[in-house]
Amino acid sequence: MRPVIKSIRYSAPNVPLEVTHWQEAKEELTNEIGTFCSYCGKYNSRSALHVEHIYGKKCVDATGNLKYTHLQNRWDNFLLACVNCNSIKKSKDIAVSDPYLPHLNNLLHFIEILAGGIIRIKPDVTGRDLIRTKAFIDLIGLDRIPGHPEYSNKDDRWDSRMKVADIAERQRIRYTQRATGIETIIDLAAATGYFNIWYTTFYAFEEVKHALINGVAFPGTDIQSFDPQNHYATLPRP
Repeated sequence: MRPVIKSIRYSAPNVPLEVTHWQEAKEELTNEIGTFCSYCGKYNSRSALHVEHIYGKKCVDATGNLKYTHLQNRWDNFLLACVNCNSIKKSKDIAVSDPYLPHLNNLLHFIEILAGGIIRIKPDVTGRDLIRTKAFIDLIGLDRIPGHPEYSNKDDRWDSRMKVADIAERQRIRYTQRATGIETIIDLAAATGYFNIWYTTFYAFEEVKHALINGVAFPGTDIQSFDPQNHYATLPRP
């Protein structure tokens, strides 16, 4: 749930770049947007991340034919995904559900994490924003926690959010006591992921938010999704 920005690449004027095979794009993607799932925000080693096809390579049309074979090696059709987000998104067709997406929209502006790792759309979100934000949550099953009808104990995203939230809260307390500094906080954030948790936990501390948004811990963060004139509050994107 971090607003991500990645390069637009062409092999010739008006010809989008294609790689020989999508797996070749992983190194360049991680260099640009970090070793984090573009969807849930979890930190992963490079080897554990999947090159994720925004328009899925397994999506089929009404006759059962693959719809997006022409996009399977296109740079502009790639993001990064953890094994859970990738397997749940699977063959779902975003052209049908029309969700907000992390490289186009600022989902942090619409979604919040409550105590217990519960994912919720913010109460003031309405209309088209509500529909498309819910479509994103459904796309990757982001709200699956124990008790959810589709939750699986193989899905560790909820547990990971809980652990990172606990680390971030302890660091917030230490920061208010001047027992830790911004550099330590940023190092821990980079090592654990979940930009949204760190941003929310340190919401009252403009200097920490600035470091999270503009620093090297989370490469590829879209700085235009935050308002420097208003304490780096989130902005809808575009």
